[in-house]
Amino acid sequence: MTITSSSSLKMGNIIDDLKLIFSDEGKKNRAAYEAREREEAEKAQLEVLERRRNPELMEQYNEEKNANRQKLNEDRDVWDFQQKKGGKGYDPLDEWNKLRKEGKIKVGSDLERDEGTRRLGSEGLIDVRIDERMPYIDQGYVDEDADVMGNFMKLFTGGKEKKKENEK
Repeated sequence: MTITSSSSLKMGNIIDDLKLIFSDEGKKNRAAYEAREREEAEKAQLEVLERRRNPELMEQYNEEKNANRQKLNEDRDVWDFQQKKGGKGYDPLDEWNKLRKEGKIKVGSDLERDEGTRRLGSEGLIDVRIDERMPYIDQGYVDEDADVMGNFMKLFTGGKEKKKENEK
């Protein structure tokens, strides 16, 4: 029985991968992939040319695009409550809960997950950032000491500004 190190196994895997890539089978796979890509690009180009020649197709295309833009704008407008500065007693969580009950907001387990990323107990990845869908994202705390450049400049001023403030 021979013992091999993990680095030699990694190197072996890389060499095996390179052999596969440059083998006859790998060349055939690359050629087939490139042919599919070229075919899809040609098909898309022909669709564009056809739309340019046919005003009815162009009108239909523009209507579909405008409907899609309008839907995206409506979806984005749902989240306006995050930036809303309400008066005393306003809580974005109330509006968030209302919109969630109406089905206009989906978060966490409501969202569709990528089946390809499902692994050992994981439900899979989501294609959006969850934190952007929470009610208080734009109401956050700002740490004054997090000013990197300001703190950097304090190194050179030797804290003179604090001394001036303390004297006043």
